[in-house]
Amino acid sequence: MKKLIILFLVLAGLSSFAQRQKVFVKEGEIFVNGDRLAFIEKEGCKLLSQTCQFFITDEADKLLITVSMRSFADREQASPQFPDGVSVSYLVFSFKGIDATAEVDCPSMAVKEEQVAKIIARWGLIRDGELVPDAVDQLITHYGNRFSEKERRQNQPPAIQVFHE
Repeated sequence: MKKLIILFLVLAGLSSFAQRQKVFVKEGEIFVNGDRLAFIEKEGCKLLSQTCQFFITDEADKLLITVSMRSFADREQASPQFPDGVSVSYLVFSFKGIDATAEVDCPSMAVKEEQVAKIIARWGLIRDGELVPDAVDQLITHYGNRFSEKERRQNQPPAIQVFHE
């Protein structure tokens, strides 16, 4: 029995090791485990830039995914050091032919192609040069639009209550 448990643990460790993806970007191409997945181009992505965008395309240069960096001042996190709130940055993933977006935590203030590529690969958003609708739906469901919804709530004027006697 003890040998069976040890064998199971070894096999479980090997299977999780085998499932790790090696994702990298080289000369505008996204590679996963050595195979080209898609092409990526960035625009306006300078240090502390508020207009950073990534365009993910297929071999025919058809746009599949647009990723835009956005930010807002989260007033719920206001403090004496930051009286107007803390700046929160996030990435908005938009997909060709899908009328919904996903807002993902921004990994850093200087977003790199590799960071976007890893999210795309981890969620399996592209297969054989096409979007995978189920994977896109899962990403949208998982992340939703929590940042823009929070910003909208914070920017709404307070409700006015009218009391009648």
